[in-house]
Amino acid sequence: MNVARIYFSDKSSIEVKEGDLLIPIIYKNDVSANFASMGEPSELWNHANNGLVPSILDVFARCDFFYLNGDSSNVYNSNSVVKISIE
Repeated sequence: MNVARIYFSDKSSIEVKEGDLLIPIIYKNDVSANFASMGEPSELWNHANNGLVPSILDVFARCDFFYLNGDSSNVYNSNSVVKISIE
């Protein structure tokens, strides 16, 4: 199974694997209001040479915050990532 560990600036980390869903939190600018909303989930896929890193970075490039696998009890800040390692 393809696995990666994402390390954050507060020294915490999370493990993600191929098939996990990263759900970006995006900013919506509506005529009547501005608000945060869940974006389109992205399934992590494995790159032959770079593991899960390209699919993880695809999500991080689109958002500042994200959920992992729809678990809304933890929201992660993609700007606080200091390292991604392939395990």
